Amino acid sequence: MNFPKFTAASVIASPAMFDLSGTVNKCCSYIEEASENGAKLVVFPETFIPMYPWWIWMSVNNVKKLELYKDLYKNSVDIHGSEFKKIRDKASECNVYVVVGINEINSMTLYNSQVFINDQGEIIGKRRKLVPTGEERTIWGRGDGSDLFVCDTDIGKLSGLVCYENSMPLSRYALYSMGAQIHIANWPGSNFKSQPRDRTKIIDLTSRFAAFEGQMFVIASSSYLGEEELAFYKELDPSLGDSLTVGGGIAGIISPFGEYVSRPLQDEEGIAYGEIDLEAVLDSKHLLDSVGHYARGDVAKLLLNKEDANPVKIKNNDTSDLTEAREGIEVLSSTQDVNK
Repeated sequence: MNFPKFTAASVIASPAMFDLSGTVNKCCSYIEEASENGAKLVVFPETFIPMYPWWIWMSVNNVKKLELYKDLYKNSVDIHGSEFKKIRDKASECNVYVVVGINEINSMTLYNSQVFINDQGEIIGKRRKLVPTGEERTIWGRGDGSDLFVCDTDIGKLSGLVCYENSMPLSRYALYSMGAQIHIANWPGSNFKSQPRDRTKIIDLTSRFAAFEGQMFVIASSSYLGEEELAFYKELDPSLGDSLTVGGGIAGIISPFGEYVSRPLQDEEGIAYGEIDLEAVLDSKHLLDSVGHYARGDVAKLLLNKEDANPVKIKNNDTSDLTEAREGIEVLSSTQDVNK
C-alpha cells in the first residue's frame, strides 16, 4: 500500500462580489501561487464562486432578496461552461488537485456544491450540500445519498462535506466507511454576530473533531469578509451596526490526531500550507479505527441510501432499464468504482 506525502494548501479569501469572471480569476491566481509554493492539493471555501450570500440572514425584504437572488444566479457556475474551464485548465497547467465550493446552476435551481478536479484538469467528483442550513433553504436545493462519495486519487482518498454537514454524524461515518483519508471541510467565514456563537471557533472545533473521529486529515477552508462585502451589506441593511465587521474565518490542515500540522490562518486573506503524510492515518487507525476494530456493528449499524433522488427518470426506447436524468451524471458516474 502506498502512503503519499505532499504539501496541501487551504485558501481563506473573499470573493469578487456578483462577479463570476473576477472570482474565477482570483481562484486561478491562488492555484498558481499555491503551486509555486509546492502544493499538490488546493482547497477553496464554501460557495467561493461567486460568493456566499450573507444577505439571507439580514433584514432585507422579499422584493430585494429576489433581486439579489437573480444577480447571484446570473453569476453562478455551469460546471461545463467556459468560466469554470479556466479553473480546470489552471489545475492542469499547475499539475495540482483542486477542490472548490460553488453556487452550481442546474436547470433553474441553484445548489451549494463542491467540485473535485484532478491534476489533469478533469472533474472527478461533484456533490451538493445535503441540507442547506436555515435561511439557505430559500436559495439552494438539496443533495441526496448519491452525493456521499470518496474519490480515489494518486494523492489519497478524498471526501468532502460543506459547512454544517460536518456536524452530521451519520454522513461523516458513511465517508469513513468508504475509506476517506483526506477530508475537505469548506465553510463560509465572517465576523457576523447574528447568532450567539463564534463561527471561527465552530469551524475549528468541528473540523478538528472530524479529523480525530475519522482518523483522517481534514483541510478546513473558509471565506473571509472583505471591505467590499462589508460596505455592500452595511448599505443594504443599515440595522447591522457593529454586528458585521471585516474578517472572520480560518484555514488550516489538521492531522488524524486532531492537531494542526502547521499554523492556521485566521482573520486574514491568504493560504495556509501543511504537509500531509498518509502514514499518519495508519498510525491513528492502529489506535482507533471507527469503522474497523473500534466499531461495534452488532450494537449499531448505519443504513445508507445511495439512490439519486432526482424526480425524473427516463425510460429508454430500446431497453426496460431506467436511466437517471440528471445533469452532471457523467461526472458522478466516473466515481462509481470508488463508491463501491
